[in-house]
Amino acid sequence: MASFAVNVAPLETVLLQAAGQRLVVFVPCADVRLTAITLPARQAAKALQAAPFALEDQLADDIDTLHFAIGKPVADRWPVAVVARERIEQWLAIFSERGLRPDALIPDVLALPVPAEGHYSLLSDGEQVLVRTALDGGFVCQREDLSLCLQIADPDNRKTLRALVPRGEDLDLSALGRPVEPLHGFGSAMEALLQNQRAGSVIDLLQGEYSQRQDWMRLWRPWRVAAALLLGAVLLGAALNGLSAWKVGQELQALETQNIARYQQVFPQETRIVNLASQLDQQAKRLNGGGGGQAMLPMVDALARAQQAVPGLSLQTLQYRDGALFAGLTGSSLDLLEKLKAWFAESRAAALEVQSANAGADGVQIRIRLTPL
Repeated sequence: MASFAVNVAPLETVLLQAAGQRLVVFVPCADVRLTAITLPARQAAKALQAAPFALEDQLADDIDTLHFAIGKPVADRWPVAVVARERIEQWLAIFSERGLRPDALIPDVLALPVPAEGHYSLLSDGEQVLVRTALDGGFVCQREDLSLCLQIADPDNRKTLRALVPRGEDLDLSALGRPVEPLHGFGSAMEALLQNQRAGSVIDLLQGEYSQRQDWMRLWRPWRVAAALLLGAVLLGAALNGLSAWKVGQELQALETQNIARYQQVFPQETRIVNLASQLDQQAKRLNGGGGGQAMLPMVDALARAQQAVPGLSLQTLQYRDGALFAGLTGSSLDLLEKLKAWFAESRAAALEVQSANAGADGVQIRIRLTPL
């Protein structure tokens, strides 16, 4: 069992040291009613929702003025703690006024050990005595009222009292006429509570509307509209950017398709295009005898555009030498040659020289020479 160094100080001094620390607060059991309900519910949220209506007939106060919290169930039995909303808000105000918020509010009697079968757990704390009678039950009373309260809780005197006895306490339990098992070794009542509290056997009152999650929801609620607008703006921006990127991609794809078509017009034997830029560079080097072909490319482009403008002309041969592009073309008639000459005269993409034009049964064989203007 862990040992705790417990110091006593004014509340202001304690709270100055609480910033950034896990803050667990024991609240007086005298202000909390402990009971239990039997529900087939599997989920804590549903059990918590049902608790006020299950206990309504047992409570004198209007359930709307009360706060309910539940513990871990045993079978279908759910431990329940009931406290006035006004009281819990008074407790929380002590901390909120100083910029703090407890991580847990625990009824002090539930920090005592869960009594085994045939036992009660008891702690003497000055003029009052805390008694835990079960997982979901307990009470606090003045020393002089202990005998009467025990008689009410256990009229047959069957329960053994396991008494946590802090040093300096002079509570005499022999007069109760009950078996007592004293447990010593505690420097104070607070140390006894700290050493014996177990997460599975307590009820944290900070549930429902007082939970951390609800606090965040209350802080978040005023900003929901602004956040929704911001999210909408972000999504709209992303959609517009996506649409713009899609349009650019479509334009690039169209341009790539156009360039491939033009390349295959110039080099009809190239039926498989893997890397257009690389294949065009290889063709330029081959035509230029291994040179860079920078002067050739504009004329190749001009020839390709001329073929598009004058349908019916097919490229048969292509050669680049001495700064000029020589091309062999075939067509159906000499009218195509006239149209080709007219296109180059108008576009001035390159200087056209017709080296030969022979008409025959298979159409017209044309050889031209293109040079830069």
